[in-house]
Amino acid sequence: MGYHKETKKSLPLSGGKSIESAEAIEDRGKSLIWEDNDFNFYTKINGEDVFIGRGMNVPFPLEEGDCWSLSDGKTFVYENGIISKVELFNKDGNMLKLKECLEDLYSKFEESYLYSDPLGFVHKFDDVKDIEIAGFIAAGFAFGGVPQILKTLDKIDVITGHKFYEFTLNYNAKDGLKLFKGFYYRFIKEKDIAALFLILSEIIRQYGSIENFFLIGYSPSDINLKKAIESFCERALRIADFSSIYGTKNLPEDSMVRFFFTSPKDNSPCKRINLYLRWMVRNLDNLDFGIWNKGIQPYQLIMPVDTHIGRISKYIGLTKRKNPSFKMAEEITDNLKKLDHYDPIKYDFAITRLGILDICKKGGSGTDCDKCGIYAICNFKG
Repeated sequence: MGYHKETKKSLPLSGGKSIESAEAIEDRGKSLIWEDNDFNFYTKINGEDVFIGRGMNVPFPLEEGDCWSLSDGKTFVYENGIISKVELFNKDGNMLKLKECLEDLYSKFEESYLYSDPLGFVHKFDDVKDIEIAGFIAAGFAFGGVPQILKTLDKIDVITGHKFYEFTLNYNAKDGLKLFKGFYYRFIKEKDIAALFLILSEIIRQYGSIENFFLIGYSPSDINLKKAIESFCERALRIADFSSIYGTKNLPEDSMVRFFFTSPKDNSPCKRINLYLRWMVRNLDNLDFGIWNKGIQPYQLIMPVDTHIGRISKYIGLTKRKNPSFKMAEEITDNLKKLDHYDPIKYDFAITRLGILDICKKGGSGTDCDKCGIYAICNFKG
């Protein structure tokens, strides 16, 4: 990013070619930005000069959705041509700030912990076409204990010959029933996984990728992906002829393949689809792949809420809701946006480690709580 070294010069936030006057920018209802000879950046907020960062702290020229924080915790966001302060979450608390605590967790639980997550399975693949499909399967089976999940994914990997895209593109439902004969994982049986690959096969054949199919219901103006997920699930469950599997063209109401396409309309938290979207869209660390790059932004993602996220989020005040639901997922996401507006879901992997690795124990006695990464901000009373 380029920075200008001229004293007190007003800079246009759009990154345009010409330097506008401060008055012209203000007349258009936009924010202006300037810097002094010490590389300190300033803007006006509510008529007052406000320090917004120094040097590389400020991602200039700013783009829609840019969000950055200073060492003192002040956070700024750029939306619709305006720089504004983001109110810090838990600002009146006496404990360690939530942002600082979660940032520490985020730094600690990086890619070396992939072994403890179904995402680690997807990292076995190099081709983006394989990653997209293997990712959907891995996220779909991300329920239950991680060792059992990984064992199941390895079985599927053997059946596909470690070529998820080629297997899916050339998939035949009748052959699929034979290949998956005897398959089960909890309540998912051979017909269910055969139907799942049939759906994915039709998506790939007709639209070229899962991303292209998902984008049909996506709008860049949507605050999050709720409507896009609803559209995706409805269309996916109608895309195939299921006669060769169930004996009827339409998908039976009791088919458990519906489990892979839960919708916000049912107030499901949609944990598996939101998890998959995180993997596909985010590309800001070495955890997620970021191979979907046709428009969806990280700030439109929604927190994948499972039992661990729901419980721990209640402990640290991210939600007041008792039971996992889509509304809970949105509430948690909205509160995390106050910590990182552009990439709120980045904390998902770290928070989930606390539960998966049994660091934060459900209904624990509290005797080991001081060893937990959220101890300073936890409201749990044993």
